[in-house]
Amino acid sequence: MWLNRLGVGVAALFAMMSAHAERDFSGQTPSGAYYSIAVPDNWKAGQVLVMYQHGLDFSDPGPNPSLGPLKSLQISEGYAVAASSYRQRSWALFSAPDDNAELLTVFKQLVGAPGAIVPFGASLGGLISLKMAEDSRFAPVPGVYSACPPAAGTRAWDEAIDLRLAYDVICKGAGDLPTGEQPTPWAYNLDDIPTDLSDLEDKAQLLQTLIPLNQCTGVNLPSEIRNGAMKRRLAQLMALGHITDEDFFVTNMGYATYALSDLVRAPDKLNDLNPFSTIGVDYNDDTLNANIARISPEPFGQLYFKWSSDFRGRVSPLTKVISIQTSEDQLVIPANQDVLRHALPSSQLTSALVNESSPTHCGFTLAEGVAGWEALRAWVGGAPQPQVSDLQNTCNAAVAQGAAGPCRYDASITVPSFDSQVRPRQASTAPAVDEHYSGQWYDNTRAGEGIALEILPNKKALVYFFTYPPAGTAGKET
Repeated sequence: MWLNRLGVGVAALFAMMSAHAERDFSGQTPSGAYYSIAVPDNWKAGQVLVMYQHGLDFSDPGPNPSLGPLKSLQISEGYAVAASSYRQRSWALFSAPDDNAELLTVFKQLVGAPGAIVPFGASLGGLISLKMAEDSRFAPVPGVYSACPPAAGTRAWDEAIDLRLAYDVICKGAGDLPTGEQPTPWAYNLDDIPTDLSDLEDKAQLLQTLIPLNQCTGVNLPSEIRNGAMKRRLAQLMALGHITDEDFFVTNMGYATYALSDLVRAPDKLNDLNPFSTIGVDYNDDTLNANIARISPEPFGQLYFKWSSDFRGRVSPLTKVISIQTSEDQLVIPANQDVLRHALPSSQLTSALVNESSPTHCGFTLAEGVAGWEALRAWVGGAPQPQVSDLQNTCNAAVAQGAAGPCRYDASITVPSFDSQVRPRQASTAPAVDEHYSGQWYDNTRAGEGIALEILPNKKALVYFFTYPPAGTAGKET
């Protein structure tokens, strides 16, 4: 992935720029997340802080989180850069906004108060960056740089639950996956998730643990020695998810088993509450429609999942967003850009795809990544809104300065609708966010906007209704 592999290249490319001494800080916030901070020596309070958001990591959080591939360039341009490890692994959206808020508090104590925040990240980090622009704790947010974000939020996981439940039908008796406790047997128990998984895009690592997958599909065998039944089952599962690349099929199965199970089972996430529905979903296959598990969501689990994970586009009218996507991504599909384009006014969003010849997840060249960043800087600074052609021109200029290309921004690529790629669901059964529940009220002083919900150990929910700034906001147990 671009955001994991090119930090050294950025530093080398911009070595020609005048050197900037920097101050570095690291440590832990009160809630346990680790942080890294880098600040140019000439940075002053009131200047801009870039808050870098890493992508999904299945390993437990550790010290010294990366400041991203553009850190050296951003420091040379006068920005401070900070990053949190988050306190959660995997789908960390349940805590990431609070972890970033704690990091911002630490930054203010160590360095000074920034005048503006620019969130920047890729994959899951791209979605977290977008959601930070909706959160008043980070205002003002003049710009967001979001690469290959799963902007559909909770809907992005409908791909995983469909693949997981279809597997049970297609592979029945030919490579059954372990079952977990009721009422969500399709989710592994936490003790059954391998402890040494870290990168769910590592096919070799996944296939060491997903033995039933190979028994069913032969995906780890040379094609010539797969039997006809294996080939048929593999083709059916890949077609279900619009997947053409076998490596991506294995990765998607990793998410549909291990990441999905962690999401549902982990006590710091949904704590055994099912947010998913397959009621009424048409799989365009009589056998699947007749035999796939028809599951109904637990309303509070669905509400909590939506509130933590969905981007609603409720950003300041002054916020400018650049989002870039690889055209053949089969993990975070390009249709997520369709969701983003419907969530934000076109005057606030430049959404651009690079034209791939083979599929990657977030596989931008160095020059393409730099182009998006430089276009956002110029736009926030008062330049006209960049078009896709402008990103291509900026990319070519970066190549001329020595950045690795090629440049593949292409305005002619058509982005499909999300519902054409992921089967629609029936309307949500979650309570409306403004619905009133009976129960005892509790005073609290949390700051925020809208509604927050905590799942308690007794499976009750503590729902907080917020106004901003807080003035005796209140929550209640239901």
